[in-house]
Amino acid sequence: MLIQRIAISAVLAAGLLALPVAAAKAQVVYGPPCTPFPLTWPFCVVGAVVGTAAAVVSAPFRVVGPPPPYYYPPPAYYRPPPAYPPPAYYPAPYPR
Repeated sequence: MLIQRIAISAVLAAGLLALPVAAAKAQVVYGPPCTPFPLTWPFCVVGAVVGTAAAVVSAPFRVVGPPPPYYYPPPAYYRPPPAYPPPAYYPAPYPR
């Protein structure tokens, strides 16, 4: 019984350590998340519940999985300049 309590407390402690410690950031919202029309509110609530459940369920897989791939190439100012090939030959030196 003691081992079970220790295991449960260790799992809870590990779960608390995995929580983010950074403060929340404000993000720009370009419009209201839901329309003010009351008949659309249940759909907004269902969407929020499903989105939260999906984030909670997929969190362990995101921790141990690889990072997501890049979908777009980086902008031109992040890319290195193109490589120039060396000259085909070096010219002879000037006579002195």
